[in-house]
Amino acid sequence: MDNENKDPQHTEDNFDWETFFNPDDKQEWEIEKLQKKKRKKFMVKIVSSLLVLALLISGLEVWINIFNLPAINFVKVSNHLSKLPDVKEYKKSVVTIEWDGVKGTGFTVTPTGLIVTNEHVVERTNRVNVHFKSGRSYPGKVIAKHPEIDVAIIEIDAENLPFLPIATDKDWERWISEEIIFIGNPLSFTQIANQGTIIGKAHLTDWDVPVMMIEAPIYKGNSGSPVLNQDGEVVGVIFATLQNPDNETKEIIGAAIPSFYINEIIETVTN
Repeated sequence: MDNENKDPQHTEDNFDWETFFNPDDKQEWEIEKLQKKKRKKFMVKIVSSLLVLALLISGLEVWINIFNLPAINFVKVSNHLSKLPDVKEYKKSVVTIEWDGVKGTGFTVTPTGLIVTNEHVVERTNRVNVHFKSGRSYPGKVIAKHPEIDVAIIEIDAENLPFLPIATDKDWERWISEEIIFIGNPLSFTQIANQGTIIGKAHLTDWDVPVMMIEAPIYKGNSGSPVLNQDGEVVGVIFATLQNPDNETKEIIGAAIPSFYINEIIETVTN
């Protein structure tokens, strides 16, 4: 009698889930719950990725603004110039000179493997590696050094090479104010084409010949780069940067050896 009219007591042990909650409904609910959880994780990943990307872009812009990276500009200019048919042809003759971690630029001046570079690029060696844009590489031997005008000649064993013609005019000052193109391997880049203007001549201490001053973006690794006029002739070879003696601001400009003096050395080697 004590238990009469009392409601049944439901506990976890004796509750009938099958009569209260259809198993199929429970499964669908679990699947939907899992899908919602996955969608939430996916959205969190997307938002996180977008935030990271935004921070990276923002950080890059900050660093570029802080350092005003010149590489950004000269790579952009090089990409534009390198699409020109003439520049594509010039690049075939421009090489990377490398030995023991030292890197510089050179260019072929004969189809049989004579290469011009700077003496300071090879001053402590007579053996180098020469790399062409085509991917071909050759061992090279330094056969002439002229430190008085910072010119060296390298020889490789090859035939039918592309080469650049040398302007032989001693009166190179007629090219002052002319726009030029030069190609080299500045910083960590290779085969970078850039442009500038011949702005005058300068006389250096202990040099018997005047050098060509060029207003252009020139950096380490450009040593040995050919300076080409509008006719595709080499009118000089870049060897250094210096402060412009004709400008009160002492801006940094490029210095090149006039091709007339380089041609004299080439003729001595080939005769």
